[in-house]
Order: sequence, then C-alpha cells, then structure tokens
Amino acid sequence: MPYKYAYITGCDILAVFWFLIYLKRKDLRREMLWASLWGMPFGLIDYFLVPRYWNPESIFGLIKKYGVGPESFIFFFLMAGIVSVIYEFLYRRKTTKFRVRKHLRYLPFLIGAAVFCLLLFVFPDSAIYALIAGGAAGALFTIYFRPDLWRQVIASAFIFSLLYFFVLFLVNQIFSGMVQNFYNLKNLWGILVLGVPLEEIAVAFFAGAFWSTSYEFIKSYKDRRL
Repeated sequence: MPYKYAYITGCDILAVFWFLIYLKRKDLRREMLWASLWGMPFGLIDYFLVPRYWNPESIFGLIKKYGVGPESFIFFFLMAGIVSVIYEFLYRRKTTKFRVRKHLRYLPFLIGAAVFCLLLFVFPDSAIYALIAGGAAGALFTIYFRPDLWRQVIASAFIFSLLYFFVLFLVNQIFSGMVQNFYNLKNLWGILVLGVPLEEIAVAFFAGAFWSTSYEFIKSYKDRRL
C-alpha cells in the first residue's frame, strides 16, 4: 500500500475515537469542538518538523513541498478534541463552572508557547524537543495554578499517549516500514518502542498533558463525577 496514505490513515483511526466520544457524550461536545477548533492551527508545527524530524508522504504531496498539508490540520483537530475529554469520558466526569482569577487563565499557554519559541530559536533543528518541553512547561504551570486539575492532567497524559502509541503502532503494521521511510531516525534518540519512535510517545504525553485541561483552565471549569 502506498505510503502517501499512511498519514491520513492514522487520522482516520483517530477519527473513529473522536466520533465515538462525540456521539456517546452529548455533554462533552462543546468542549470537544472548542478544543479541536483551537487545536487545529497547531498543524503548522509540521512546518518546523519537516524534514529534520520527519518527511512524510501525503495524499496531495503538499507536505514534502511546503512542510504542511491537510493531514497536519486534521490530525491536530482530532488529537486536540480527544485529549481534551478523554479523562471525563473514561472516568464518567463532567465539567461545572466555578469562580477563578481570570487574569491567570492564559498564563500557562503563554509560558508553554514562550518555552517552545525560545528553544526553537536556539535549536532550530530540534523542534520536536522544543514541543515536548513547551508541553511539559505548560502542564506544570497548569498544575501549579490549578492544583485541582492535577489528576486530569496526569491521567489524560497517560491515557492519550497509550492511545496514540496504539494508533502509530497499527499504522506502522499496515504500512510496513513507514517509520523508517518517514522519520529521520539518525537525528532522533534512536529508541523505538515496538517500532514507534520514543519522541512520538513523549510528545503525546506532554502535549496531551498540557492540552487536556485547556478548556477547564481558560473557561474556568472543574470536573465532578456524573
């Protein structure tokens, strides 16, 4: 099967989980759509990853030409929506409004973005590690300012990184040799977990931890059991 379908196939698998959650939990739809729409522009991150980190084929060949393609934005749309509600979905939680100091609500995002941009400026060929560090910084500051969210941050990070690992592992089985074909392994840590680069798991963990409570933090919500 041509490798140009690998990226979109991964998106298709994520879409199954996205729609499953969306259809099963009407109360989470607003949060999912908010997180997905705000997360979609982060598809531009692919521009900084190509070709140093990876150089995937795509259905229209746009990623090799411009560094980004439709798959980039579809992937971040799906990923952002899933990770934002996966904790509430699995643990049967729902969000409720409460009072919070609104002047702090964007601070973790500014800190995460600042860490990412600073490291990207200093180490322009290591965008993936800047993304990991930015996600970790944002998650830590989220927990610092909203300690009531720590359980959701940690649980979401573990759950989503396992889900993401499963998707990548499955796509790599369908498109045998995809990892070796897409990723510049000589520029990475060189650690593969059942064929999946460790960097991918780390990004899913730390970026997932950061984005998992973005809705609760900005909109001043907390979760409680259904």
